[in-house]
Amino acid sequence: MPGSSKRLLRRVFIPITLGLAMTSGAQARPPASSATPRPSETAIDVRITSAPDTVLAGTLHLPVGQRGEGEGPFPLVILIQGHGPNGRGGYDAIIRDLTARGIAALEYDKRGIGQSTGTFREDIAALTADVTAAVAAMRRRTDIDGRRIALLGHSQGGVVAPAVAATDPTIAAVVTLAGSVGDGLPYLGRALRNQMIVAGRSPAMAGPAADAATALIRARIDGKDAQTVARLRAAAVTLFEAAGFAPPQAETALAMIDTEEARGIDQLHAASDLKALAMPVLAVFGGKDRMVVASDEAPAARQALARNAGGRVVVLEGLNHWFQEGAVTGGEEEVATLGPNAGSPRLVALVGDWLAGALARRPAPGGRMAHRQP
Repeated sequence: MPGSSKRLLRRVFIPITLGLAMTSGAQARPPASSATPRPSETAIDVRITSAPDTVLAGTLHLPVGQRGEGEGPFPLVILIQGHGPNGRGGYDAIIRDLTARGIAALEYDKRGIGQSTGTFREDIAALTADVTAAVAAMRRRTDIDGRRIALLGHSQGGVVAPAVAATDPTIAAVVTLAGSVGDGLPYLGRALRNQMIVAGRSPAMAGPAADAATALIRARIDGKDAQTVARLRAAAVTLFEAAGFAPPQAETALAMIDTEEARGIDQLHAASDLKALAMPVLAVFGGKDRMVVASDEAPAARQALARNAGGRVVVLEGLNHWFQEGAVTGGEEEVATLGPNAGSPRLVALVGDWLAGALARRPAPGGRMAHRQP
């Protein structure tokens, strides 16, 4: 396939499985910033054991200076990376803002990446276990207030964060940035359809193509015979072509969907996890996101959080999947030219203000400390 066609596929048709914004390789992301300490913080190397063969290498950013020094134990935000072999460095602007507010932040290399041991794999259960281990490790520290630990996840991390909090009601707050909202195979079909429509495909043709792709994945999950799988795959290719994909593009697009990760789609319980949360939750989406489409995902998030008095859903118009200012198409080809991941001043201010409220302490009846609703 010519290079221009490959770029077109990667830009307008990027399948989402297990709540992940996927390309045929790792998710594109702006260059990672360094973990060099800033004036408002001190950076400490930490090691967190998640499994016998998995030790996560992380950096704990503790506030210092006029607002932070000597005021510990500090509230903490654990930052969870998106899909791909990502290490530390993806939340520089948010970390700088948090530490200036007197809030600590933890970032770490994903298992098998950077200085972390273990085997890198995009498995929701394993990634959830890693965050759970990070929470436990931070609660053992005397410089961290274990009652005021929040989780913030981007993209895939926006699925993992609610999954962890759903099993740990003592998490103080959850922030999801472009986190998918849906359960299982029906969500995959919905996401594929929306991505094709955003890319300019006809809704009348995008729906059948998405349905055909999910039927193929269901057959794989159910262990159907090779003849059945081949028939369903051929039908999916035909419907992708009818939706406007040239034959080579249809084959490539389907290959990006028909993966082992997609066959684990039953692990996705993002909507159910959000619905189960009682702590404050902030769900943020980018108006130009072509991967996690705000026009569909934001209403789903509002429905999931309808009974949560501390739930808030925000769409930041003009921002792409990586929450960068200046996006024109919102596509992957712009990422490297628009600044750091999650670097939009609007996003940083929104997240910082909301977390400062969610993690603030006030006296509760009986003299205990309670969380203030944002």
